[in-house]
Amino acid sequence: MVGFYITTYLSIALFKILGVSHYGSGSWVQTLLLSLVSVLFLFLTYGLLIMVGFFGVLILLDLIGFGFTKFQVKTVLLAEWILIIPIFIVWAFKHEYWLWITLSISFLVTQYIRESKIKRIIVA
Repeated sequence: MVGFYITTYLSIALFKILGVSHYGSGSWVQTLLLSLVSVLFLFLTYGLLIMVGFFGVLILLDLIGFGFTKFQVKTVLLAEWILIIPIFIVWAFKHEYWLWITLSISFLVTQYIRESKIKRIIVA
């Protein structure tokens, strides 16, 4: 969740620099300050159902990947990413909502952050 929040906040600034239409149409101060609250509001309203589904699927894939296979942690995490992100990429182009692209990249990064934590749990 923290990774997605940070990515969304930074993406708003990136989209403002790139001139992507509806992201950060006000001043820089407005964009940066209002985004702190608006990103949280976005997650708790529009994104709540998507986040519940996303984390539900992720937990299910974790249970399958780590419980029933003997693949390395990195392989399981990469497979999860490959299985989950196609729908977000489709949504990005279908709805011209480019935040899905940056969130997909963020998900890959957070998967690699999870790797070390998962390895510690498995070893213990």
